[in-house]
Amino acid sequence: MNGRTTFKTVIAKAHRYVGLCLAPLLVIIAGTGSVIAFYDDLERSLNTGMRVVEPQDGGWTIRDALRIREELEQQDPRAHVFSLQFPQQPDESLFSRVMPAVDPVTGQPADIDYDEVFANPYTGERLGQRIIGAATLRPEGIPSFLYYLHYALVFPLGIGIVIFGILALVWAAESIFGFYLTLPARPKPNKSGKKPRPFLKRWSTSWKIAPSAPANRRLLDLHRSTGLWLWPLLLMFALTGYVLNQGGPYARFIGNFTDYAHFQEEPPVPPLAELLLDPPVDWYWAADLGQRYFAEQARIEGFELGKPAAIEYRRDLGVYFFSMHTSRDLLDAQGNPTESNSPATAATIAIDARDGRFLGLQLPRGQRAGNTVTSWLIALHVTAIGGRAWQVAVSLFGMTVVLISVTGVLLWWRRRQTRPAPRPAPGQRDKTGFANKPSTSVQGKAG
Repeated sequence: MNGRTTFKTVIAKAHRYVGLCLAPLLVIIAGTGSVIAFYDDLERSLNTGMRVVEPQDGGWTIRDALRIREELEQQDPRAHVFSLQFPQQPDESLFSRVMPAVDPVTGQPADIDYDEVFANPYTGERLGQRIIGAATLRPEGIPSFLYYLHYALVFPLGIGIVIFGILALVWAAESIFGFYLTLPARPKPNKSGKKPRPFLKRWSTSWKIAPSAPANRRLLDLHRSTGLWLWPLLLMFALTGYVLNQGGPYARFIGNFTDYAHFQEEPPVPPLAELLLDPPVDWYWAADLGQRYFAEQARIEGFELGKPAAIEYRRDLGVYFFSMHTSRDLLDAQGNPTESNSPATAATIAIDARDGRFLGLQLPRGQRAGNTVTSWLIALHVTAIGGRAWQVAVSLFGMTVVLISVTGVLLWWRRRQTRPAPRPAPGQRDKTGFANKPSTSVQGKAG
């Protein structure tokens, strides 16, 4: 056995057993991914009471949204509403993220049983609240539950995103192993002098399903050819899964090779020694500064401003993040990002909550090479671009990953079933109770 054959054998075993470990997780991740490709549609259909409102003449303003934020906190002093996502359509509710309020005297966080709140942007009415990913069979909670399963399974959020980030890298390696195993073996020297078939002709077998082949061979063809045809997507979704779960380590890594910024994961300032609970710059002042800084940066960087997207306060940093849609956004078919707090979909300005200083601008594209490439890849993963056609394609891709995982397990199982039983050693009794003696017959030698 030569070195290349030995290496390929090692890779085959790694692919087989890593794949067996990954298969049940990939079935869950890809299966839920094929559903949450339509997350916004599911939320509006199943969670209408919290997601959809009746549009009103006159609209709403940023100050209206900030006033509603204050009212939400007053209704439940245990809650600190740290993030607001402004509605992008007239019938959308005001979406906010919540964390426990901290007692300024004791420094202890409050006990709270939800982390998302929805309100009517026109009236301020509290429409409902929930904890993201809560296991439930109630229709309005199913999209959130599936979304959480997709990126954290049943683990606590902090642990789940670390585990899934590692799994994403393992999946990327597994995809590379699988691709390598489809490459044809080097042809053996031919004594007759006949030239071997060209590489591409030999490799073409891996891309096809032989309809007349035995069942096990067709199963192998289905597993192998499906993975080959979709290999770029397999690798892209695996790597972007890591980026979405482990944005900080990714930012530090990619920053070694190109210019990249991710304010939420790698903030422009270090964490404070203590939480800044009551910053000198309040939410209203921060929103005004954010709009002013965006107008200045639009002139400097040469982009056009759209609607305000979100505002968030990080009390561990003493920093506001104000986001707006601009001409540098990656848009869906309707012209709106689907995740306004993602670096893939909206521009963000960082503002010091202590003195209102401008700390930096982060654009999805056209500013930093690392952000532009990463934004496109992440936007494809979260179906933030491409419209309905790409949502359908991603959903079908998810179901195909389930198929690849299941066929891989079936191949392993059938291999075990057809594996010949080990022969007893000479002199050892077999299952019939007779001693096993070396045979000198022609039939024995042939066996």
